[in-house]
Amino acid sequence: MVSAGAGASGASDASGASPARRVLVLYGSETGNAQDVAERVVREAKLKHYAPVLMTMEGYDVRTLPRERCVVFVTSTTGQGDEPRNMKSFWRFLLRRSLSATSLTNMSYAVFGLGDSGYQKYNVTAKKLFRRLQGLGANAIEALGLGDDQHPLGYEAALNPWLRELWKSMREIFPLPPHLKDLTEAELSSAPLPACRFAHTALRLALAAADASDASTSFSKAEYEARESRDTTYYDGFVSENRCLTSDDAVKEVRHLEFQTLDASIAHYEAGDVLGVIPFATRAADAKVSALIERLGMSPDAWVRVYPSSAPETKAALFPLIQVKYLLAGAIDVDSASPRRYFFEVMSHFAESEHEKERLQYFASAEGAVDLYKYNQRERRTVCEIFDDFPSLKPSLAWLLQVAPHLHPRYYSISSSPADTERTAATHITVAAAEWVTPMKRARKGLCSSWLNSLDVGTRVKYSITKGSISLPPPETPLILIGPGTGIAPFRSFVRARVLQSSTASALVVFGCRHARHDYLYKEEWKQIEKDGSLIGSGGDSLGGVVVAFSRMVPEAKKRYVQDCVKDEAKRIWSLLEAGAKVFVAGSAEKMPAAVHKAIQEVVREQGLLDEDASARYMTKLETTGRYFVDAW
Repeated sequence: MVSAGAGASGASDASGASPARRVLVLYGSETGNAQDVAERVVREAKLKHYAPVLMTMEGYDVRTLPRERCVVFVTSTTGQGDEPRNMKSFWRFLLRRSLSATSLTNMSYAVFGLGDSGYQKYNVTAKKLFRRLQGLGANAIEALGLGDDQHPLGYEAALNPWLRELWKSMREIFPLPPHLKDLTEAELSSAPLPACRFAHTALRLALAAADASDASTSFSKAEYEARESRDTTYYDGFVSENRCLTSDDAVKEVRHLEFQTLDASIAHYEAGDVLGVIPFATRAADAKVSALIERLGMSPDAWVRVYPSSAPETKAALFPLIQVKYLLAGAIDVDSASPRRYFFEVMSHFAESEHEKERLQYFASAEGAVDLYKYNQRERRTVCEIFDDFPSLKPSLAWLLQVAPHLHPRYYSISSSPADTERTAATHITVAAAEWVTPMKRARKGLCSSWLNSLDVGTRVKYSITKGSISLPPPETPLILIGPGTGIAPFRSFVRARVLQSSTASALVVFGCRHARHDYLYKEEWKQIEKDGSLIGSGGDSLGGVVVAFSRMVPEAKKRYVQDCVKDEAKRIWSLLEAGAKVFVAGSAEKMPAAVHKAIQEVVREQGLLDEDASARYMTKLETTGRYFVDAW
């Protein structure tokens, strides 16, 4: 909530719903998508006269779950099939052996998961949760819903039909009293806006943006960092190196950046961890922020105070004062991310033109879903561009903050080893410039990669270091590291750490790029490592080393990718697997992980003299015993 003399207040449930129609909505979210879905469930439940209660799984007392009548769970899957951090204690409790098969017989439930089919353990958290609740005697209201980031429409392609079926099933199990009917589409569009939230994380970023710009705020760094995960450490630092790793005529620019802390302390991390940076507004974005503030009818220098939506009148819970220009520049992604459907629904209430109001309402409706996808998601339409297309839009600051995409940190695999950082005080990342063309031929650039690549040495940055989804095994464990493009970044960290460990086990690195002259990242380093034999174990075998696939150095018919290298190195890979090697795959989530998995299974089948079923079981065992990891994006 925002106050600047006048602000928004949380709307209470006006449906007159009784506690008997209580629906508990619990979510586990890592990046905010599962929270968005959970909030949509709550909004739709209110408009259908239920009495929803929204909480994180971590914030809910799981011991009271048997007393709940109806619960909707929304969860994402992170890393190597892990549950989100704000779900961990809840999940550990559900796994207790002391819980009987009749523990939840009085509870009805539904589960919607968010995942990425580019990962081997696609939506595994939602699948496990659904089965565990069933095993504890709970009654499924609706079949498990699985959203896939790889679908052209994103997770909403599965969410929309799942919600329709959920509400139908809910009506059968929990019917409304005769005097209450579902709201019509017209009534939905004119219903009071339900209260929603402005995330603590978004406010923290806004305050950090103001702090980086030397603005005067009452920001207490310790207070806001305490709200974040204990696995994350924050640093004030500066850019100590920024150099290009690719040639001028490379298809994509890739740069090597090094960060150092301002106070000369050492950033602590482990190989496999990730570095998060906050992409502060560039000058171009600043101009757009100014135009947006003008549309809101406010001064960029006006001071506002942000309240938690759950307790807008509790003075003890007030957040610091901050100027509007820093609040919008640091909290809202106005020129990169595309808003969700709910953004268009809310904005329809603030359009002064009747034609624009109707168009926004259509985009927010079920009938307009495909057209909304074409206009918004497919084109990656930004908040600024939507305001350009709807000139009569004049929303309140409070509602813009709540429904516009929040500016999230961008995360990059650390490409240095902890020993490197201890020696030079610098932490490395490897950043590819994200550039693409939309279906309507509009050029796009990634917000954070463009910002990072433009930074001069000495520029101040705020960054965090977070536990990664992969970690370096002990020195005696053989490694197979497969990383095309910037997927090589975490494996550079692994290898540099292994070299300094004087590892007793071999490591095979498989790297892929287009051309040896244009984009062979860290080429001289890999050549020196090969020359030194640093990846060959103490046994003196020839299993370790560096193999590179170049996809554009030869005629098209002979393109080579990392999966081709896997097949060519079949004997080495099989020997490493039989010696207990762990396999790590990192890079693009589109086709590469599946192609590599298929290639390794082919190696297992041919070298191990196994049939299709036996080789598939071998691969499954690698995954279930923690010997096969995928980190794709």
